[in-house]
Amino acid sequence: MEATANATTTPPLKPVVLYPTPGMGHLFAMVELNRTLAAWGLTVTVIIVDPPYDPGAPGRFLLVVSAANPSISFHRLPPVDLPPVASKHYEALIMEAVRISNPHLRVILTAVVPAPSVLVVDMFSGVVLDECSIPSYFFFTFGAPCLAFFLHLPILHARTTASFRYMGEELVSVPGVLPFPVMHAIHTTMERGDVAYDGFLAASAALLCCRGVIVNTFRSLEPRTIDAIITSHCTQLPGEPTRRSTASGC
Repeated sequence: MEATANATTTPPLKPVVLYPTPGMGHLFAMVELNRTLAAWGLTVTVIIVDPPYDPGAPGRFLLVVSAANPSISFHRLPPVDLPPVASKHYEALIMEAVRISNPHLRVILTAVVPAPSVLVVDMFSGVVLDECSIPSYFFFTFGAPCLAFFLHLPILHARTTASFRYMGEELVSVPGVLPFPVMHAIHTTMERGDVAYDGFLAASAALLCCRGVIVNTFRSLEPRTIDAIITSHCTQLPGEPTRRSTASGC
């Protein structure tokens, strides 16, 4: 008697694209995330914009990482010429470099075969989401309290016309976080109307438009803050109904 077996083949998983902010600290974190995703059998490509203040830094790092991890695929976008940026904060330069690199990013994304299933960006790279049709997630390399602050920033912005730097020791209340003096907030949010401030405000709004946020924490470490985030208290305006999110893998 002959036996026949119907073999089923699993279609290959579509690749995941990671798009870190220009800067070595963000690149380190994305490479670690890449290793985790690769261990799950996913094909991952990292697309890189050279930092405007040290364009040669990623090349040295990538040589070492590529030699040690041949499964990691990197694409460096062409260098861009930055116009003058009216801000003293280097974060403004980073955001501008990402914005100008968007056309190059679109070319890479359309060239990846098969088409990427997911795009993962970090805080400064969120400006690409308006021009991207791929399901997108934020990789938030800070802890949950910092994420809660950025989710709440549009609400803080709407409550006053003053810059944080002029509010002295006035306490800021962010759901899930102990009140703290506003002068202790992130330095790039001190000056309302600064290019860097506007960039962070736009990134905060983009956090609400993505498919989800991967946070560098564990729920057991910051349960109060995580609960405030997933119940949408950080983004809830007075009088709005509660919109519950989910926490997975925390």
